[in-house]
Amino acid sequence: MPMPFGLKVLLHCLTGLVLGVCVMFIAIAAALAMAFSTAGDVVIPGVIRIWRSAENNATALNFVPQPIGIGVGVLVVAALYVVIRTLAGRRSRHARQQAENAG
Repeated sequence: MPMPFGLKVLLHCLTGLVLGVCVMFIAIAAALAMAFSTAGDVVIPGVIRIWRSAENNATALNFVPQPIGIGVGVLVVAALYVVIRTLAGRRSRHARQQAENAG
């Protein structure tokens, strides 16, 4: 029994949101590592700004996150995932039907 279309879209949305959070986490972790290893500022526009400073002769990382930008980034990744999966599902279903009709 095939899964209803609405349930597929809901599952794709949830998967896309998890993927979006993971992508943002990896991007921010990479930016933190880059800021720690270089002397310059690291900026992911609209998401986070990180700079290095020294406090008590120790290296410190300062950052200013922008939650709205992070949320938008997560939603963009999720939307792209849903669109790509939906189109890929339709394409594979269409190819399967053509194969059944030909054979």
